[in-house]
Amino acid sequence: MIKQFLIKTLAGAGVFATIAAGAVMFADNASAMTPTAGGSTIEQVMPPAPPTPSTAALNDSEHWPAAIEGRPTKLDDGSARGWYFWHDGNGLHLDTTTPQDKGHVFEAVLTTKGTFRDIDKIHLEGADDVKLLDNGHKLVVQFHTYDGIDGVNFHIDGGDSLRLRLDEGGRLIDRSNIFIGHGNAHPWNDPFTIDR
Repeated sequence: MIKQFLIKTLAGAGVFATIAAGAVMFADNASAMTPTAGGSTIEQVMPPAPPTPSTAALNDSEHWPAAIEGRPTKLDDGSARGWYFWHDGNGLHLDTTTPQDKGHVFEAVLTTKGTFRDIDKIHLEGADDVKLLDNGHKLVVQFHTYDGIDGVNFHIDGGDSLRLRLDEGGRLIDRSNIFIGHGNAHPWNDPFTIDR
């Protein structure tokens, strides 16, 4: 079960956090406030309804946390600029898009102690590239994305986590431009790690 909370500090700033299977991520919606000791406030939130699992998802043995399940609802051609990451019965997916017809260079380095397999490039052309390095433990991608979607699908055998470093234009991208799972959650920071 996914639990999401809004933690409000004494300064009044609030952050949403999703806690599921050891992973901490951010969310966007809230309800029902509960006071806590020390002057801070925790606000419990309801997650978006998850997608109905397919037969492939039910048979999937990769065991990733529920917080990354399902395609981000915000992903479409020309959606908000950024990275979109999720898992479903067909494996793990990492896509980019931008609302502008001007090209953006997105680069990512994914690492695991397991092994990447079944790498499938999606809508790549020209200078786009996907490389498998370090005996299958590192996946490096570079997409030149306009208002379409570029992506890569893959599976991971073994290992207990996946580390993602996501860049745009040679710099780490702001976490608000990273959308994870059906609920469009944002990671705590970039780079970040997803534990099985």
